[in-house]
Amino acid sequence: MKKYYLFIIVLLTFISCKGQENKTELLDKLKYNAEKSNYGIQQTFYYPTEISINDYPVFRGLEFFGNTIPNFIDIGINKSGEQELKILIDLANYKKQGKPILKILLIRSAKGISIISNESDFPKENILVNFELSDEDITQENIQNGYFLKIINFNTKIPVELSSLNNSVQLKNSTELFDKLYNALAKLTEDLNNKNSRNVLEIIQNAEFEVAQLRGMKKEWMLDERKALLSNTFSLLPKDSCEVKIYGNGKMATLVKKNLEIIKQPAITSKFTTKNSPRGKVIQFYNFYYNVPKGKEKLELIRFDGYAITKYKKEF
Repeated sequence: MKKYYLFIIVLLTFISCKGQENKTELLDKLKYNAEKSNYGIQQTFYYPTEISINDYPVFRGLEFFGNTIPNFIDIGINKSGEQELKILIDLANYKKQGKPILKILLIRSAKGISIISNESDFPKENILVNFELSDEDITQENIQNGYFLKIINFNTKIPVELSSLNNSVQLKNSTELFDKLYNALAKLTEDLNNKNSRNVLEIIQNAEFEVAQLRGMKKEWMLDERKALLSNTFSLLPKDSCEVKIYGNGKMATLVKKNLEIIKQPAITSKFTTKNSPRGKVIQFYNFYYNVPKGKEKLELIRFDGYAITKYKKEF
């Protein structure tokens, strides 16, 4: 079996050029709070796994890993109060292995989280979720269904709440929605590849602002991120290879690769061009989520993120 390592990297970066300053006024409205708690999650997993916060995927492991991967999850927390953590595991290749299938440590004020972090590294009051899944927890029904699903609730408080998802209409999976999503992603991909920063910013600026606010970023940090992918080439799967996937409790949608797998990969990828990229074949996946605000009919980009997978040709 090939060994895969997942490197979560912030890919919330797009094209920048001179003369765009008048298009970035939304970032001037960011409310930065240096005291804001960053929420992080550290997971060790052995089967394809998707972890969502409030039905927003904050982690996707598409293959077998067996490694500990930490990352921040603030992008999924858009309200104070009770949050919903959802765990979805693909059990198509499940075999008893005598060790935990999944470990999750969800932490408030997770600045020091790393692959070697453990429960004792954090104050007890900052540990919001400490969950471990073993073979004994997998039922025959789980195996027959081909997946394991669990929901865990926890509470948080954030300095700025965003209401855009609440002010969105419920989406239904339909041919019309599929066509609109594909057209929107095709245009965005074309503009990115043509380095048309004006068009790209027109499309992403609202989502860019919300993503930056949720992550507790400063304007200059987001502008730096926007520049980082200037030389990337983006690819959108052919239309007949895509299908609609609805998240956000029915209020935002994206396109994913059409197949029988439980954990779906995004429809857009890009080539990694950084000189300091890890050895191996690096694939970058992008998630672009669209909503329809109440009172409108047109899709609008509401969230976006990305991550990279490095594939090493090593058997074990």
